[in-house]
Amino acid sequence: MDLKGYYAYVFIISLLLTLIFLSVFPLVPVGDEELAGISPTGVHYNLSLPVGVSFSAFLALMLFFISIVIFYGTKSTFYNVLIDSSGISFVFLNYFNYYLIYETWKPEIMILPFLIEITFNGAKTLVIDLGQIVLIVILYRAYKMIRTNKS
Repeated sequence: MDLKGYYAYVFIISLLLTLIFLSVFPLVPVGDEELAGISPTGVHYNLSLPVGVSFSAFLALMLFFISIVIFYGTKSTFYNVLIDSSGISFVFLNYFNYYLIYETWKPEIMILPFLIEITFNGAKTLVIDLGQIVLIVILYRAYKMIRTNKS
Protein backbone atom coordinates (compact mmCIF):
# COMPACT_ATOMS: atom_id res chain seq x y z
CA MET A 1 0.00 0.00 0.00
CA ASP A 2 1.32 3.46 -0.85
CA LEU A 3 1.73 6.13 1.83
CA LYS A 4 -1.14 8.31 0.63
CA GLY A 5 -3.56 5.40 0.84
CA TYR A 6 -2.20 4.35 4.20
CA TYR A 7 -2.60 7.79 5.75
CA ALA A 8 -6.04 8.17 4.18
CA TYR A 9 -7.05 5.02 6.08
CA VAL A 10 -5.34 6.33 9.22
CA PHE A 11 -7.29 9.61 9.17
CA ILE A 12 -10.61 7.91 8.40
CA ILE A 13 -10.16 5.37 11.22
CA SER A 14 -8.93 8.18 13.49
CA LEU A 15 -12.13 10.11 12.83
CA LEU A 16 -14.22 7.03 13.53
CA LEU A 17 -12.32 6.30 16.75
CA THR A 18 -12.74 9.90 17.89
CA LEU A 19 -16.49 9.69 17.32
CA ILE A 20 -16.66 6.35 19.14
CA PHE A 21 -14.70 7.71 22.11
CA LEU A 22 -16.85 10.84 22.24
CA SER A 23 -19.97 8.66 22.19
CA VAL A 24 -18.97 7.16 25.55
CA PHE A 25 -19.16 10.68 27.00
CA PRO A 26 -22.41 9.89 28.90
CA LEU A 27 -20.66 6.99 30.66
CA VAL A 28 -18.39 9.30 32.67
CA PRO A 29 -17.89 7.50 36.00
CA VAL A 30 -18.93 10.51 38.11
CA GLY A 31 -22.47 11.88 38.56
CA ASP A 32 -23.51 15.37 37.39
CA GLU A 33 -24.19 16.69 40.88
CA GLU A 34 -20.63 15.82 41.89
CA LEU A 35 -19.23 17.56 38.81
CA ALA A 36 -20.61 20.97 39.70
CA GLY A 37 -17.73 23.06 40.98
CA ILE A 38 -17.62 26.40 42.71
CA SER A 39 -14.51 28.51 42.20
CA PRO A 40 -12.95 30.75 44.86
CA THR A 41 -14.72 33.67 43.18
CA GLY A 42 -18.11 32.02 43.82
CA VAL A 43 -18.84 31.23 40.17
CA HIS A 44 -20.66 27.94 39.50
CA TYR A 45 -19.08 25.73 36.82
CA ASN A 46 -20.55 22.73 35.05
CA LEU A 47 -17.64 20.33 34.79
CA SER A 48 -19.38 17.50 32.93
CA LEU A 49 -18.11 18.56 29.50
CA PRO A 50 -14.35 18.77 30.31
CA VAL A 51 -14.51 15.63 32.47
CA GLY A 52 -16.37 13.70 29.76
CA VAL A 53 -13.89 14.65 27.05
CA SER A 54 -11.03 13.88 29.43
CA PHE A 55 -12.51 10.41 29.94
CA SER A 56 -12.79 9.95 26.17
CA ALA A 57 -9.15 11.04 25.73
CA PHE A 58 -8.12 8.58 28.45
CA LEU A 59 -9.79 5.73 26.56
CA ALA A 60 -8.01 6.77 23.35
CA LEU A 61 -4.70 6.91 25.20
CA MET A 62 -5.23 3.43 26.64
CA LEU A 63 -6.01 2.05 23.17
CA PHE A 64 -2.83 3.70 21.87
CA PHE A 65 -0.68 2.32 24.70
CA ILE A 66 -2.10 -1.19 24.43
CA SER A 67 -1.85 -1.29 20.64
CA ILE A 68 1.69 0.09 20.54
CA VAL A 69 2.90 -2.34 23.22
CA ILE A 70 1.31 -5.37 21.57
CA PHE A 71 1.63 -4.56 17.87
CA TYR A 72 4.73 -2.32 17.50
CA GLY A 73 7.07 -3.64 14.82
CA THR A 74 4.49 -5.81 13.10
CA LYS A 75 4.21 -5.72 9.33
CA SER A 76 0.39 -5.88 9.37
CA THR A 77 -1.20 -2.81 7.83
CA PHE A 78 -4.30 -3.14 10.02
CA TYR A 79 -2.31 -3.06 13.27
CA ASN A 80 -0.19 -0.14 12.09
CA VAL A 81 -3.32 1.79 11.09
CA LEU A 82 -4.77 1.04 14.55
CA ILE A 83 -1.64 2.36 16.29
CA ASP A 84 -1.45 5.57 14.24
CA SER A 85 -5.16 6.30 14.23
CA SER A 86 -5.57 5.77 17.98
CA GLY A 87 -2.62 8.11 18.55
CA ILE A 88 -4.06 10.81 16.32
CA SER A 89 -7.44 10.39 18.01
CA PHE A 90 -5.82 10.85 21.41
CA VAL A 91 -3.89 13.94 20.33
CA PHE A 92 -7.08 15.57 19.01
CA LEU A 93 -9.10 14.70 22.14
CA ASN A 94 -6.26 15.83 24.42
CA TYR A 95 -6.03 19.31 22.93
CA PHE A 96 -9.81 19.55 22.60
CA ASN A 97 -9.94 18.87 26.33
CA TYR A 98 -7.46 21.70 27.03
CA TYR A 99 -9.64 23.97 24.89
CA LEU A 100 -12.69 23.03 26.95
CA ILE A 101 -10.74 23.65 30.16
CA TYR A 102 -9.85 27.09 28.83
CA GLU A 103 -13.45 27.85 27.85
CA THR A 104 -14.77 26.66 31.23
CA TRP A 105 -12.41 28.45 33.63
CA LYS A 106 -10.49 30.95 31.46
CA PRO A 107 -7.10 30.10 33.01
CA GLU A 108 -3.76 31.09 31.55
CA ILE A 109 -2.38 28.12 29.63
CA MET A 110 1.21 28.04 28.44
CA ILE A 111 2.48 25.14 26.34
CA LEU A 112 6.07 24.17 27.16
CA PRO A 113 8.15 21.28 25.79
CA PHE A 114 6.43 18.14 27.17
CA LEU A 115 4.59 20.21 29.79
CA ILE A 116 1.61 22.53 30.03
CA GLU A 117 1.51 25.22 32.70
CA ILE A 118 -1.98 26.20 33.85
CA THR A 119 -2.45 29.28 36.05
CA PHE A 120 -5.83 29.94 37.65
CA ASN A 121 -6.45 32.51 40.41
CA GLY A 122 -2.74 32.69 41.21
CA ALA A 123 -2.31 28.92 41.52
CA LYS A 124 0.07 27.34 39.02
CA THR A 125 0.33 23.72 38.02
CA LEU A 126 2.54 21.85 35.57
CA VAL A 127 0.94 18.96 33.70
CA ILE A 128 2.83 16.43 31.61
CA ASP A 129 1.55 16.86 28.07
CA LEU A 130 1.09 13.33 26.80
CA GLY A 131 -0.27 14.78 23.55
CA GLN A 132 3.20 16.02 22.60
CA ILE A 133 4.78 12.68 23.47
CA VAL A 134 2.24 10.71 21.42
CA LEU A 135 2.64 13.18 18.55
CA ILE A 136 6.42 12.63 18.57
CA VAL A 137 5.88 8.85 18.48
CA ILE A 138 3.47 9.22 15.53
CA LEU A 139 5.86 11.52 13.66
CA TYR A 140 8.74 9.11 14.30
CA ARG A 141 6.67 6.23 12.93
CA ALA A 142 5.77 8.32 9.86
CA TYR A 143 9.43 9.25 9.31
CA LYS A 144 10.49 5.63 9.66
CA MET A 145 7.76 4.51 7.23
CA ILE A 146 8.75 7.15 4.66
CA ARG A 147 12.41 6.12 4.88
CA THR A 148 11.64 2.43 4.42
CA ASN A 149 9.36 3.12 1.42
CA LYS A 150 12.02 5.21 -0.34
CA SER A 151 14.69 2.53 -0.12
